[in-house]
Amino acid sequence: MMAGAAFLASAAFAPIGIWFLAVFGYCLFLYQLSKSARPLWHAFTFGFIYNAIVLYWSGKYVGALPWLLLSLLQALFYIPVGAVAKRWNNSWWTIAALLLMEELRSVFPFGGFGWTRIAFSQIESPASAFLPYGGVLSLSALTLIFAALASRISAGNLAKIALLLIALTLIPGNPQGSGSVKLLAIQGNTPSVGLDFNSRAQAVFNLHRDATYKYANGKYDAIVWPENAIDIDPNMYPKVAADIAKLTDERQAPLIAGVVLKVDGSPVNASVMYQPGGAVSSTYIKRGLTPFGEYMPLRKLAEIISPYAKSVVDFRGGSELVTHQVAGAALGPIICYEIINDRLVSEMSASSKALIVQTNSATFSGTAESRQQLAITRIRAKEYARNILSVSTIGISAFIDSNGEVVDEIGENVQSYLTGDLLLSDHATNASKWGTLIKIVILSLVALFGLRSFRKNRAV
Repeated sequence: MMAGAAFLASAAFAPIGIWFLAVFGYCLFLYQLSKSARPLWHAFTFGFIYNAIVLYWSGKYVGALPWLLLSLLQALFYIPVGAVAKRWNNSWWTIAALLLMEELRSVFPFGGFGWTRIAFSQIESPASAFLPYGGVLSLSALTLIFAALASRISAGNLAKIALLLIALTLIPGNPQGSGSVKLLAIQGNTPSVGLDFNSRAQAVFNLHRDATYKYANGKYDAIVWPENAIDIDPNMYPKVAADIAKLTDERQAPLIAGVVLKVDGSPVNASVMYQPGGAVSSTYIKRGLTPFGEYMPLRKLAEIISPYAKSVVDFRGGSELVTHQVAGAALGPIICYEIINDRLVSEMSASSKALIVQTNSATFSGTAESRQQLAITRIRAKEYARNILSVSTIGISAFIDSNGEVVDEIGENVQSYLTGDLLLSDHATNASKWGTLIKIVILSLVALFGLRSFRKNRAV
């Protein structure tokens, strides 16, 4: 039965992407856990199967072992949930433990990996209306509350579910703000996909350069290229630097590009803004590096487990928050993996009027990864009331409004472009202003509901 619960919960993520299946999955999970004679084992089993399904894309080019180990690591965080269920058999405390473990695995180990948080499958849920007020944790909590009510179905619980749904529909959307910048996003594609997509870095640059000449036929406040569009440092390759200068000068528009630079002998993943003529006006260096992708924790052990570990060159992370000034407006760059980091996205949103997410999905071409990341990006847009332009080397690239709706998008594995007005906003959501405090309040409220339920049951 736990396998069935895991299958249902995972189906809320792409490629299936039916949000309410998470409610059914966690409903079954909570019910089975309350009846289980071995709750620790069953919670672990659920966590492993759930994560293995959602993260199946992670093993496409590196093989099954790293994917299974990642799923195993994630599953370990479900064991304390089973322990709480075994000790108290209280659904509310089980939910509190599950939410707490979601928060913990989002920051630990190696900076955390929160890709499979419940909320990230719930952008189409009515409960997503609460994102600007309670953030990602509140959306996970509401999904579990629906599941808990459904697990003990009664006329009273049905009425509570109905009232919650009605209340959620009454929550107003984020304001759209005022002003905009006109952007051209280039999805240049790559000559190959997989782990060796950047072995032909010059070719990737040429594809994006040529696509820009082809599609940049109007007046733009800026042109945006994705992460890894320039995988060779222009400071070390005069021809690349000359091409950038020529392109920006002829199109009379700044270029914001994903660039791999060399700093003190180490590579850095950067978002660089080039002015017409090629001069650099701002550089943001990625602060949230991808473990096992941009640097290798536990390198000796990793190299024993996978031969691909030896090919990973350790990048150096940045430490400064830098925005790009486009037509007088601050646009905040988010580079790929950073989109799952609450702190980094919150800080960048607070410092900008709109966000640019530069990503590269060539490593996971043909999988659900890109569609899952798009859903996470939509969650962030709604959570922080920021319009977002997300641009990828091979797709999916999209304009997303501040309520998480996709305005326009390009599919995968095509060379194409998007052009449009990215709306600007100064609005600060409660999730942005009070993020940490809200998390404490949500966890405390769920725990208090558990205490009330515990006392009520003891009285009976």
